Amino acid sequence: MSKKSGITLTSIVIYVSLFFVFTVFAVAMSTNMNYKALDEKADIYIHEQFSKLEYNMISSAKSSNTVDSISSQIVFSNNDEYKFDSSKKVILKNNGVLIKNVENLRIIDTNKLENVDSNTAANIDSDIDYICIEVTLKKYGKQIVKQLFVTVGDE
Repeated sequence: MSKKSGITLTSIVIYVSLFFVFTVFAVAMSTNMNYKALDEKADIYIHEQFSKLEYNMISSAKSSNTVDSISSQIVFSNNDEYKFDSSKKVILKNNGVLIKNVENLRIIDTNKLENVDSNTAANIDSDIDYICIEVTLKKYGKQIVKQLFVTVGDE
C-alpha cells in the first residue's frame, strides 16, 4: 500500500468551504456594524440640528417682545423670521439655511405638547407671548420628531 502525501481534492474542497464560511461571516459582521454606526451617526446629526434650531429660536425669543405665525412663517419682533422650505427640506432663518434634513415643521397648540404636565396649558401666563412647534428630522432612514416651546422676553 502506498502512502499519498500532498494536497488532495478533498482537502481543497474543505479549505475553500472554510474560506467561504469565514468570508461570509466577516462580511455579515461588518455590514451589521455599519448599520449600527449609521444609526448612531443619524442620532448625533439629528440632535445637533435640533439643538441648533433650539438655540437660535431661544436667542430670537430672548431679544423679542412678541412672536407670531404669519402665513406659515414664525416671526419674532426682533425681525428674525423662521420658514420651512419643504422642497429643499430645510428651515431658513432670515432667508439663510439654518438646519437641513427637515421633513416637516408645524406650529402646534400647547395641549399637543408631549412629555409635559397635563395642566401646562392652564399654567401659561396669558400676558407672555409664546410659540410651540413640532419638527420632524430625518437622516440615514432614521426619523425623529421633536417639540419646542419658546416664550419671548428675558425671563
